Amino acid sequence: MKTFFVFKEESSWQFLQRLHETGIDCTVTFLYPATHHFRHAGGERIKQHYVCLEQIRQRCFDGLIITGAPVECLPFEAVDYRDEFKQIVEWAHDHVKSIIYECWAAQVGLWNDFGLPKQKMSHKLFGVYQGTASCDSALLKDLNTIKIPQSRYTKVELPKQLPAGLKILAANQTIDPLIYQADEGHSIYITGHPEYSADTLDNEYQRDQQKGLAIQPPKNYYIDQNHLDIDYSWRQPGIQLYRNWLNSLAG
Repeated sequence: MKTFFVFKEESSWQFLQRLHETGIDCTVTFLYPATHHFRHAGGERIKQHYVCLEQIRQRCFDGLIITGAPVECLPFEAVDYRDEFKQIVEWAHDHVKSIIYECWAAQVGLWNDFGLPKQKMSHKLFGVYQGTASCDSALLKDLNTIKIPQSRYTKVELPKQLPAGLKILAANQTIDPLIYQADEGHSIYITGHPEYSADTLDNEYQRDQQKGLAIQPPKNYYIDQNHLDIDYSWRQPGIQLYRNWLNSLAG
């Protein structure tokens, strides 16, 4: 099976680990936006080991994951690779069986596909949140509930009635929906990070504290009040989610 992903560099190993844990063999190709201006030294290394759209435009792939990026507080129009993002999505509709958009990518995907704006929240949504399946879906096979880490300052601004063709797969009573789907599974929008390692939120918490930011401990994450032990509760649901997705691509 060929499976094709878009990654930011520091997240790649987390996805590779989670996909390995599914037990399903897949081949991974890394893609980067050629129009993005890298501000760190790793930019040249990414260009050497990743491909850009022009290099694979004539190829077809089973799946595409577009992951988050630290640009969520910028207007969508201010992101330097916004036009290339649209080109990648347009290409994927004819060359990829299914697209998963995660975190910021879910927000920009819903904006690009349905015109749904995002809204800045008064505080960072930070922790592990459980969603309940709201409809039957192959993506949520054997998952009546699913836990997904969240780390973001913005959310999708939903109208009273969802746009035609968009449905919610997993919802939480206190925050915005966790998973959306469109085009019978061709487009999947996940507002958090099922691929996160056990210590990712802890590292973010320590980082924000060191920066002097007003940050609360991630909810539903630490087992003890001293923040020493972590409840890695989303690992198995995350494995099952990606396993279900990969199995759907084989059909």
